[in-house]
Amino acid sequence: MKSRYSLSLGKPFGIRVSVHWTFSLLILWIILISLGRGLGPEQIAMHILFVLALFVCVVLHELGHSLAAIRLGGSVESITLLPIGGMAHLSKMPEKARDEFIVSAAGPMVNVVIAAILWIYLRLVRPVDIAEVEFESITFNNFAIMLLAANLFIVAFNLIPAFPMDGGRLFRSLLAIRMSRLKATQIAKDIGQVFAIVFIVAGLFFNPFLVIIGFFILLGAKGEYEMIKYQDVLKDYTVKDIIKTEFAELDAEDSLDKAAKRLVQISDNGFVVKADGEFQGILTKNALINGLSTHGKDSPVKEVMHTSFDKISPDQALFEVYQHMQKNRQYLMPVFEQNRFAGILDLENLHEFFLIRKATA
Repeated sequence: MKSRYSLSLGKPFGIRVSVHWTFSLLILWIILISLGRGLGPEQIAMHILFVLALFVCVVLHELGHSLAAIRLGGSVESITLLPIGGMAHLSKMPEKARDEFIVSAAGPMVNVVIAAILWIYLRLVRPVDIAEVEFESITFNNFAIMLLAANLFIVAFNLIPAFPMDGGRLFRSLLAIRMSRLKATQIAKDIGQVFAIVFIVAGLFFNPFLVIIGFFILLGAKGEYEMIKYQDVLKDYTVKDIIKTEFAELDAEDSLDKAAKRLVQISDNGFVVKADGEFQGILTKNALINGLSTHGKDSPVKEVMHTSFDKISPDQALFEVYQHMQKNRQYLMPVFEQNRFAGILDLENLHEFFLIRKATA
């Protein structure tokens, strides 16, 4: 899903690469730090160029993950560049322990290759005597050396067993050989949170970016563990196990005022909208409230209802649909069987279904 907060840079191998707006804050920070050190325009430009070159390496790192995942049956939507690095958005991740190990290792291996190429360049094409090179700032003379060192740092940093970083995923894949993926994820998450706390504390004294990375690890580990819990519980169910066939209805010509009055009388999260008995769309609570303020209470429901949906069928895997609804923030989705409306999938009901199955497992 394309974000309005990101600038698209292209689609290598069919994978959309974009840079988040917060990346500009990193460039601004570099300029301010450089000015504070008394550096001139040329030196500041070299520092910015170095960061851009480093993020090219980050993109290649994420492409390594992505292409390995695709090769092993996974699916990749996009890669987003953030101030703290890159993030590949995999809509489908290979689940076998061996496959996850390969996908997780592919990224750092790309940086190893980049470092090897730079080393060959420095040895054979442009030999440099390190003893005579200054490293107080980025210059033409030390650019390749610094980029080589940065790639080795990326490898070492990513191999820290702090989930959800590459090292944490490698660690989980090894654990998953001998135990369930859920248990392996829990152990990797707990270890990752220890590292996160260390990063946060260290960041308070040394570098504020460590604080950001620490919180990223905390939130990422928790989110991954919650997702794996849902996968573990929902893996044997399909949409038909939870589809709602009884729901509140409105006619497409009904006013928003009528919908608002009915809303307080129902327990559903919205309405199914029909015309002449045929399904037309869905009116969610949020769409109704926004519609009242933008269109007025006398406007018909059809002007604000949702009509564009990714069609799901009763036989689709429930966990896959759950992932889709979570990612796209869709709380109600229509279900179609042979192109005929069959019912509604309610995200709130899905959460309740998960809790009941988990409690009775």
